[in-house]
Amino acid sequence: MIRCQDFVEWLAALGVDFYTGVPDSLLKPVCFYLADHAGDKHVVAANEGGGVALACGYHLATGKVPLVYLQNSGQGNTINPL
Repeated sequence: MIRCQDFVEWLAALGVDFYTGVPDSLLKPVCFYLADHAGDKHVVAANEGGGVALACGYHLATGKVPLVYLQNSGQGNTINPL
């Protein structure tokens, strides 16, 4: 398994520095790591559509690519906001 720190460092090397999404049991370790290390660059969304909206706003404001995390069943909840 990939360590959370290694994963976040890899994302940072790609220029990702903003994270948002809906936590689930599978992503819990990553969410805890981001909560402890990403500060205000990690926002837990109320739902997947909200995560997409936050990510879009971040991209429009900064020009950077954010990361939206969600479980597979949450993908359908992103359709309307997209």
